[in-house]
This record gives sequence, structure tokens and C-alpha cells, in this order.
Amino acid sequence: MTGTTRVLMVGLGTIARTHLGVLTQRPDVRVLAGVDAVAPAMDLPVFATLDQALAVEPDPDLVVVATPTETHVGLVREVVDRTDALVLSEKPLATGLAEIDTLAGVADRVRVAHHFAFSPEVEWALRHVRDAGWRDPVRVVSTFSDAYAGLPPLRLASVVSSWVDSGPNQLSLLAPFLGPCTIVTHDDRTDRAVTVLDHGSGHTVLTSNWLAADTSKQTVLEYAEGQVRMDHTTMTATVLRDGLVVEHVGYAGSDARKDAHYRGLYDVLLTDPGDERLGVPLATDIARLLEAAASAPPGATRWSSIP
Repeated sequence: MTGTTRVLMVGLGTIARTHLGVLTQRPDVRVLAGVDAVAPAMDLPVFATLDQALAVEPDPDLVVVATPTETHVGLVREVVDRTDALVLSEKPLATGLAEIDTLAGVADRVRVAHHFAFSPEVEWALRHVRDAGWRDPVRVVSTFSDAYAGLPPLRLASVVSSWVDSGPNQLSLLAPFLGPCTIVTHDDRTDRAVTVLDHGSGHTVLTSNWLAADTSKQTVLEYAEGQVRMDHTTMTATVLRDGLVVEHVGYAGSDARKDAHYRGLYDVLLTDPGDERLGVPLATDIARLLEAAASAPPGATRWSSIP
């Protein structure tokens, strides 16, 4: 994209506010309007329907779909059919392959906001592993916790489950490190999930949890040559060899965590929209794993809680 990118935002809920906060700070972007039937007054034109928005702004360059998961594919298809815009959907694009297959003919116009893949510590770790020539990891553990169990009903209605909401984040940030994966076992409750994957050179364990006092997200990648530990909450990392820390990486920026993710995402989307972290193929692979989890054999997880 060149010049000023004109953006239409579809959905104005919690995550859309992060998109808007980043977009409105960019001199190369102009947010035209938002679409949301129940959105409060905002510092931009807001329309109740997509029809109304396109009647006034018929030719946006980019349409961002930040609505509930089950609406993504339908809205993306409608926007592609009615405009010439590139469409960025919040993740996951879909939770099943049949839905994504309906976008096969227009995948070149669709991108997915796999924002964790653009977090500073993830991009640093990927550069480190590649520059050091480390081979594929032999073991990966990624743990994502959010204090969602106590959310009010209206806010809780905007999320699906710990697996559907956290799994795509974990899978998308790990995709460049792991390559193709298959599910070995999957244990799932609405508020917690444990998934074991085979990534060819070893195993990956993903855990997610809504019964938590606060947000906490970490990933540890173990290689024959050493270990990389990423703290996604603080956007920092450490590198260990033989159990000793040999590199300590701090985050020197001033952005809050989600702002940093989306700033990185838009830096790439607006300059290199062909980046594979944004593409439908990655979204398709994630949908395949989400779908496969439903029929995967259970592991040996024991569910407990701390009073």
C-alpha cells in the first residue's frame, strides 16, 4: 500500500479500540468510519450497518473486521464482494475448514490479525534462532493465562473458550519456529485447555487458563543448542545454555503490550501485506488444528483449582 490508507472498521468492541488506537497514530492512515449497531459515540462517524457505511464511504483501501468469531467469514466475504479493499479479520478467521474454504477464491484479498506473531520478543527470538543457525526445537511449552472467569456476562459473551481464544495466538506465534503440527492429545474445558502437538522434531504443549489472578503468558523453546524463554506479558526474553543465562533481552519501548503487537502488525501489513504470518494459509492451518482438537484423544490432565 502506498500513500494514505483509508480504513473502515467493522465492529467497535474492546479489541477494535486497540486497532483504532494504533491506526489513528499513523500519519499514513485515515480512519473513515466505524460500523457497529450498539457502539457509543466516538470521534469518528459510526454507522449501524455495513450498508449504511458503504453508501457513504464506498471505496476504502482496508476494511478491518473486529467482530465475534462466528461472524468473521461471512463479513469478510461480504466486504470482498462489495468493495475492492484488502480485508483484515481478527483471529481466528474461522474454527473449521469448511468456512475457510468458502474464501478460497478471494484469499489474496484477505489477511488475518495474528497479532502475537508480531510481539517484540517473538520477533527477536525468531531472529536469534535463525541467526544462530539453531535447528528445530525438541520441546516447546507455551502457557497462556487470563483472568476471564470473573468477567461480567456481557464481556464474557465476547469470548468463546480458553482454547479457541488463546490457541490461535499460541499457534500463530509458534508457526515460524515449528512448521507443520499434528495434535496428539487434547483436554478441554471452557475455562482451561491442555493440548499436545507433534511438530516433527519433538513435542509442543499448549496450556490456557481463565482461572487466574492476572494475565500471564510465557513460551519456552528448547533446542539441542540451548533454550529461549519468552515472557509475552512483559515482552522480554532470555537465552540459556547449559542452564545459564547467556543473553537477557529487555523491552525498551513505551507501548502497552497489545499496542506493541498491533503496531508491529500494521507496520508489516501496510508495507509487506504478503507476509506469511498474515495469510490465509496460516489461518487455515490453525482452523485445521482447532477442528482436529474436537476429536483428538484426551491426555492425562487432572483439573484442579486453588481456593
